[in-house]
Amino acid sequence: MAAVASSPPARSARPLRLAILDDNPFVRAADGTVHPRAATFHRFAEAVVRVGPFQPARYMVPVRDLGVDDPPPALPAIDALRLSVVPTAPFDGAAGYLRAAPLYYRRNRPIVQAAVSGSDLVWIKAPASNALLTARASRRAGVPRFTYIAGSARSVVGAQARTGIGGVAAGAAAALYDGVTAWLARSGPTLSIDGELFTSVLDPDEIARTPAAVPAKRPDEPWRIVWAGRLAGEKGVPDMLAAVAGLRGRGRDISVLMIGDGPAAGTLREDAARYGLAHHVEWAGYIGEPSEYMALMRTGDLFVLPSRAEGVPKVLVEAMAAGLPVVATRSGRTADVCGDGARGLLVEPGDIEGLDRAIALSMDDPRGRLARRTRALAWAGDHTAEAQALRLVHWLRGSFPQLPWPRLP
Repeated sequence: MAAVASSPPARSARPLRLAILDDNPFVRAADGTVHPRAATFHRFAEAVVRVGPFQPARYMVPVRDLGVDDPPPALPAIDALRLSVVPTAPFDGAAGYLRAAPLYYRRNRPIVQAAVSGSDLVWIKAPASNALLTARASRRAGVPRFTYIAGSARSVVGAQARTGIGGVAAGAAAALYDGVTAWLARSGPTLSIDGELFTSVLDPDEIARTPAAVPAKRPDEPWRIVWAGRLAGEKGVPDMLAAVAGLRGRGRDISVLMIGDGPAAGTLREDAARYGLAHHVEWAGYIGEPSEYMALMRTGDLFVLPSRAEGVPKVLVEAMAAGLPVVATRSGRTADVCGDGARGLLVEPGDIEGLDRAIALSMDDPRGRLARRTRALAWAGDHTAEAQALRLVHWLRGSFPQLPWPRLP
């Protein structure tokens, strides 16, 4: 993480002006409100604006108008008191963006330049389609910027095991996205999320609803494994289904609760049937309301994250906040989140037998399970959205001392 050297800062009482680039897709309802389609990064951005000395941030995101036949938004609208939406041209995936890159560049260039102009600081969440355009706009305007690296596009595409022309196009798009991210990291202050400073949307009130103590589970009671996220190829769900099928074949009474939706939903239902789990998997679909989502999480006994590609999986932190013992693969920063085994059991990605053993161990070791769960719940309480936002603002103060930061009390 590089810091910007400068002369001692001048002090000002005014809030700083922040511009944020995010690639997550949004929709605009008929009443003009802007809603996320699925992602929740904006909630963390709202927390940063709330705890930091910032005016409502200019939030550059692709926005598509809802059609008359489209379902209503599942998630609440952006908080307009924290984020002022600057709509950029919507697109369908990285490969779709690249196919019409000159058109998107012409459409978005004046939008991005206007948003960056007059700002004190630009926050680029990468990988992102308009990252290079935004970096150039900040340089022309003389506005400092930093890159917030949330993961690798190539690792996600690689774990999806795509084939044919679609796979080649996705791989090329991912390589270009990561190439731009690497250039951003070399050319300016950069923060790569890790197990301590990462995007969090945890609400401390939700954590407080999770009981600190849980009754002991009898060996003969049925077990409910929970999984949550986007149903996509890189998530390793077939590995988990295979492990559960093996455990059931040895007499374990286990069912699975699947929370989420995505492009692989149909294929995964077929996988469940192939493993003989058609009547033992509950498909809850996408749950947009945070309290409902967390309440559903708490109905489980164990959370399993079998991903083959991750960054810092916030779903793992949410499971910990819901009081679920966890089993996860060593993918991305999951080992950091799990405290190298202190807060959750870890196996290698793609290791079905390892998942089988780890699930069985968690079921058979109530003392160890409770110890890991207790440590995980306490750790989640220290990584709420507000706590993480304060950590980011502290990093920003150290990295950009030339900005007119108000004095700390």
